[in-house]
This record gives sequence, structure tokens and C-alpha cells, in this order.
Amino acid sequence: MNSSFSTLTKEESTILHHVIEDFASATDFGAVIVDIRGNEASPLYNFSPFCEAMRKHPAFHELCRKCDMYGGLEASKVGRPSIYRCHAGLTDISLPIISKNQLHGFLLIGQIDTDYIHPSIQTIETKWQDYTDLRQARNRVHTLSQDRIASTARLLEKICNYHTDDLHPRDRIIFNVNQEVNSTSNANSNNKEEIRKATHYIQKNITQAITLEEVANHVYLSQYYFSKLFKKEMGVNFITYLNQQRIERAKALLKESSLSIEAIAHNVGFSQPSYFCKIFKNFTASTPAKYRKDYQLAVKH
Repeated sequence: MNSSFSTLTKEESTILHHVIEDFASATDFGAVIVDIRGNEASPLYNFSPFCEAMRKHPAFHELCRKCDMYGGLEASKVGRPSIYRCHAGLTDISLPIISKNQLHGFLLIGQIDTDYIHPSIQTIETKWQDYTDLRQARNRVHTLSQDRIASTARLLEKICNYHTDDLHPRDRIIFNVNQEVNSTSNANSNNKEEIRKATHYIQKNITQAITLEEVANHVYLSQYYFSKLFKKEMGVNFITYLNQQRIERAKALLKESSLSIEAIAHNVGFSQPSYFCKIFKNFTASTPAKYRKDYQLAVKH
């Protein structure tokens, strides 16, 4: 796996691959694991000839990567499996992969046609229809009912639930491949569990105006105790951690999307673009606009 998954143990990585491979084989859906930028981090499991051909074409492969990234970010943002149409009009389902309190990437399945028109994940111009071989392969893609699509999403959600020890309803869709090691201290174990639930909640609500009080209430702790515990376990205070996560998400969007600075600010939970720019500069020593421009120049060279 690539660097986004470098903190996973060999066992965790194996579990992740086996689950997605078995799911793809059992359901006849295409499946892949991608990092937070949409780059493939696993083999292409059960891909259709059409999708395999699309990804062999550099320009279309880039559009597929963007759809995978946007779909994953949407699932992470809304807190449930995201069902959407890719740039070729096929239906995909995305879930976030979180391990050790960090968003590592996304689990993508689908690549099928349906009788229901799901929303497009992004307005992306594509010209695959200009290629005869791609049009022919596209016509051979399986068509499934909306009911089966929804059932598949629910099944995947249940499988993900099985692989996480987080039983809170808002935590169930997280594909958590982290297996906790038993602590010699029940108190320490409980503390880590509460902080893990808190960071999961932050990841899933990163686009919202999250407060210390809100998260403390989510894990049933007083604000004072939660604040002290959070800093002890995470090494930084609550606000610093929250802003770190928002800025990391913003950096990915600046690199990989054409969204405006204002749109990105709102997408990562800042109501005021000016305040977003200030916090961004505090963490990166650069403005968002300059960060994007420097990245684009680096890519060209």
C-alpha cells in the first residue's frame, strides 16, 4: 500500500484487502481501495472491461481518480455510504477507511449501471464517448435495480460494522481496521476509547462548526475533563487538532480540485474564508492560493 496506509500493520492491511476482494467476488461489483487523493492503493478487484480500459487511458484515468477522491470525501463528510455517479455515468459506493484516528483513504465499489439516476459527484467534462471501443464496452456494463444498489450499500455497511469495535450508531460506517491491544489499565483503555470516538466524530463532521462542548457531549464527558484528556492522549489541544484535520483536508482539495478558496473553506468547516486563510497560513506558512500555485508549478516540472 502507499504512504497513506503506512501506519497500518501487516495484519490490518491483509484484513482490508481480503474484505474488499471477497466482497467484490461475492457481489460481482468492481472494487478498489484508494488513498485520500484517489490514487489506487490496491489491485483493481473484479473491474469491468470498460473500467479497466478507461483506467489504461491516462486522461480518463485521471478523471476516475478525481471521482474516487470526491466520492470518498463526500462519504467522509456526510457520515454514511456515498452513492453517486462517476464521470462515465456509472454508479459507485464509497466509504472512508479510518485507522488509529486518521483518515487513510476510501473503499470504493460499484461500476454498474442502474435504472435510477444518482447525482454526479462532480461536473467533470469527459469525452470517452468519442472512442468506439469504450462505447461498446460501456454498453456491456451490468444494469442493476436501485433496490439492489441500496441493498449492496447496506451489506457493505454491515461488513464494515463487523470490523470495528465502535458500536455507537454514528460510528458504524467507519471501516476501522485498527484492532485495539488490551491495556493493563481499564481506565487507560476507556480513555483511549473515548478519544477515539471523539476523533471519529470530528472526522465525520469536519465540514460543520464543531465545538468542544459538542464533542464532549458525544462521548459523555464534561468539557473540562474532556479537554484535559484530549490533550493528554493526542499531544495537542482540541482546537489545534481540529484545525490540523481541516487544513489537511483543505490541502488535498487545493491540490486535486478546481474549487474556489471560498468553496474549500466552507467544505472544511470554516464559515469565513478570511479566517480559513489565516489558519491555513499558521499551519503551512503559505496562503491557500500560493499553496495551490506552488503545487501546480511543481507538478509541471
